[in-house]
Amino acid sequence: MEERVEHLRPHVQEAEEYIMAQNNVAVEERLRDAEEAEEPGTMTTGSIIGTNAEMPMSAAQLQSAGYVYVYDTRTADQSVVNRNMLAQQLQKTRPDGSYVFSTKKPDGIEPVRGTFKCLLHADDANRDDYNRMGLPICPKDSLRSAHDVRLHMRHRHRREWETIEGERLDKERQRTEIREDNLAESIRLLAARDSSGNRGA
Repeated sequence: MEERVEHLRPHVQEAEEYIMAQNNVAVEERLRDAEEAEEPGTMTTGSIIGTNAEMPMSAAQLQSAGYVYVYDTRTADQSVVNRNMLAQQLQKTRPDGSYVFSTKKPDGIEPVRGTFKCLLHADDANRDDYNRMGLPICPKDSLRSAHDVRLHMRHRHRREWETIEGERLDKERQRTEIREDNLAESIRLLAARDSSGNRGA
């Protein structure tokens, strides 16, 4: 029996090596065939990146590995990935062993498109305020829920999200202070009325 097992081991090892080689070829092909995506963000050569009293600082040169599109193999949702991270993303697997992402859109699957827009969208009701704050415009208009909007903001526009949340919290703090001041004034007036009513009795 041990002889048969020993006899099979080289064949099993050959099969495993073949499968690994095929997987590597598949990953290499997907890396090569990846569709180019637009650079995220609004910075370009010449963009002002800071200022001091004497002179503004601008980006003289921008260099990037580039971005490509990947698609969820089950939902066909499109995402943008930095080319440096592409191999790592393409090797992600689900518990059943299937790949999570591919550089080719899955055939026969149409992604579910939502109707929620990024808070930084040009059509947002607060766009004038966001322009005043210097926040960029985001074209994303297919998010599926308010929760997805929050996640999109936290992950894609972290600084802008913190700015918007900071403004919201400041306004909420001001409303709370006004409410508390009004409540204190009402209590003071009631107490004054009650004390003047008691004097007249």
